[in-house]
Amino acid sequence: MRRLLTACLLMSLTAPVLMTTPAGATETRGYGYISWIRGNPADAHVITEGGAMLEGGAVDIRPAWAWFLEKAGYGDIVIICATCGRGYDPWVYRTHDVDSAQTLRITKRRAAYDPFVVKSVATADGIFFAGGDQSDYVRIWRDTPVSDAVNALIARGGPVGGISAGLAILGEFMFSAEKNTITSDRALLNCFNRKIILEREQVEVPMLGSTITDSHFTQRARMGRLLTFMARTIRDGWTTDVKAIGVDEATAALVEPSGATTVVGREAVSFLRMGTDDVTRCERGLPLETDLIDVHVMERDGTFDLATWTGDPNPAIQVRAVDGHLEWVSP
Repeated sequence: MRRLLTACLLMSLTAPVLMTTPAGATETRGYGYISWIRGNPADAHVITEGGAMLEGGAVDIRPAWAWFLEKAGYGDIVIICATCGRGYDPWVYRTHDVDSAQTLRITKRRAAYDPFVVKSVATADGIFFAGGDQSDYVRIWRDTPVSDAVNALIARGGPVGGISAGLAILGEFMFSAEKNTITSDRALLNCFNRKIILEREQVEVPMLGSTITDSHFTQRARMGRLLTFMARTIRDGWTTDVKAIGVDEATAALVEPSGATTVVGREAVSFLRMGTDDVTRCERGLPLETDLIDVHVMERDGTFDLATWTGDPNPAIQVRAVDGHLEWVSP
């Protein structure tokens, strides 16, 4: 009898429940997930183009979304989150008509194996990761069928995008925030601060290989921690040449498969590169020290080529970490 009750309980947790919301979206609930979808639930079978939309946070950028939806062939758009509501679906349709827009809130790791959830991601034509806490994405669906489906989309030439925490997971290397966030001041003082936990290869965007992406960049003074994250990837033996993209709020970097990148929005995007010889000290309990690192700052309509690591002819500024603080050198 106990086994029967357990089986019945398990079925009640996993069987999806469908309903129609007052706003006209179809809501599906299962154990550890909620889905809201507008439009045609069938697979659109459209032609897509690869690319990555990197939004820095605070607000979404309509020109960036217009670019993203075009790349997705105006097909089936899936927004993945852990804490959001259903607000993204109407935002998508206000930007451009699409075959369907689905917000998929995944809150339990078991849901990342659910057939409905996996199929939703696997048949998407464009996937966007909402903001929140990137540790949720690591904890809930890293190394699951959802992760496999995301990377399969990228491999077949579909676009991805993310804002804030959703941006943070798009580089090959990522700050996981598993012990909450960390400020630049604290990161610079100890390259091995217990809060500095880095992960790799959750989302596999070819042009973001050996790259760390960070959000709210200027507004939250994140240059110091980004340099520390970069130095750690080298110190830990993950790479000898690490790149980084820091995106300001209300700003987006639009990355083509070729690496050609355009900046849209109100603020700027910063591009950095660090090699083994640039790290002069990254040791446990000691302040970070580096040589001068070029920082290419691109504002609205600015362009940068990730393949050649060159951009507009504006001279780069330089920054280095010295005894726990930053020193800047203007061109």
